[in-house]
Order: sequence, then structure tokens, then C-alpha cells
Amino acid sequence: MLLYTASNMNKQGKLVHGFFTKINKAKNRIYKSSKCNADSVDTLKDVVDNNKIICNTLGFAYEDLKTLNQVHSASVITIYNKAEITSNIQADALITSVPNILLGVKTADCVPILFFDIENKIIAAAHAGWKGALAGIIENTILAMKNIGADISTIVTSIGPCIQQKSYEVSQDFHNKFTENNIANSQFFIPSRRTAHHMFNLPGYCVNRLKKNGIQNIDNLGIDTYSNPATLFSFRRATHKNKNLGAEVKYGKQLSIIGML
Repeated sequence: MLLYTASNMNKQGKLVHGFFTKINKAKNRIYKSSKCNADSVDTLKDVVDNNKIICNTLGFAYEDLKTLNQVHSASVITIYNKAEITSNIQADALITSVPNILLGVKTADCVPILFFDIENKIIAAAHAGWKGALAGIIENTILAMKNIGADISTIVTSIGPCIQQKSYEVSQDFHNKFTENNIANSQFFIPSRRTAHHMFNLPGYCVNRLKKNGIQNIDNLGIDTYSNPATLFSFRRATHKNKNLGAEVKYGKQLSIIGML
């Protein structure tokens, strides 16, 4: 298992974080390079085992991990105590000021963003796909942090592995969703080889949204999920490899985590 970390978060005391990759511990044949999300009863045990490995790696118990039922929204959940259960809540970001809790988001091309207010000891983890990013998941996460005492000037953030511009071809209709109300968003698109298609810079768009909201300390790892099949899952890569258009695409998700001691 390979673990990516952010240099600006490695410097912080009593903080644990990581962008985890494939674990290679699952027994299920389809997910032998194991994932951290379950889409059937058959794979649930393997996924729980994988998440236990991740939590233990960071010095926490599996029961300390809080995740969400992610739906590509702009909704944010605030955790006020360790007893709260969040796994069935439909939302795409978690925040807390409570220590000894791990906040986790699952991604397979979308952008995982970790936040830490180094002075006020508030953490957040956000799942920013294009829909959520456009709808305001980043702004809502920052606002929720501020609502429990965070200060923009002391928040550091990190963007983990996600699909990079070189791998993200989109249609003209997709392009229009971002530019019809804000022509400045055209800076995140470059022409594709195909007519009426573009290459979209999703992490660049997220960095821009962070900066517009006053966050300057941003560590963007720049790691492409699509072009790293040995270590990272990618929904788009799985879709491209699936030749039966009528079949369900099987793919995994990696887990990104942040917590305070």
C-alpha cells in the first residue's frame, strides 16, 4: 500500500492524514487490489477489512472513522461528538473540532480535499466532483468551518490524487455548464483532439475556488488517478475498459483521511 501525504500537513503537530491507494488485501476476486467502498454484500467485509488497515496505519480504530453517503452535492455535515453516525447521510464533506475522529472521503477521479485550521484545531474532508465543485461544496465546507470557529488565514489545504487535465476529456455541453454564467472558467479548458471536445482541469478549478475564498496555503499533489492503474482506482478508466455498454461498470474508490490526536 502506497500512502501519499501533503508537505504542508506533515509539518503540523497532532495531525494525521493520508491519501491511500490500493491495499492488495481483499480476498474478493474482482477487488483483489482492494477498494474502500462497497456496492454489494459480497464485498462489504473486504471493504471493512481494508478500512481497518487504513485506520490502524494512522493509529486509530475502525470505529473512529466517519464517512458519508456521497452524492455529488454541496452539503456539509458537522460532527460534534464521536458517537455520531454519518455513513447513511447524503452529503459530500465532513468537518469537526473533536479530536480522535477520522474524517474520510472516497474518490475514484473526483478531488479529495483535506482542510486543517492550524490555530483553531478544526479539520474537514471534502469530496469535490465536478458537480459538487460547481455547486459550491468547497465554499460550503469553508463556511461550515468558520461557523464553528475557523479562521481563513490559518487554514491549510491539500488536494490528493484525482483525474488530471491530460486525462479528462469532456463535451461541449460540459464546457458550457462552467462557462455560460462565468466566462472566466474557460481558463480551465484546453482543446481536445476531438472536435467539440475539451480537456478539463478539475483540480485547477478547485484550487481557484479555494483561493477565491481566501485560502492560500494549498498543496496540490498533481497525481493522476487515470494514468496510475497499478496504485489508484479511476472510474473513467474503468468505464473506458468496459466493452459491454449495457453492463454495470465495476470500479473501486480510494480513501482520503484526516484526523486530530
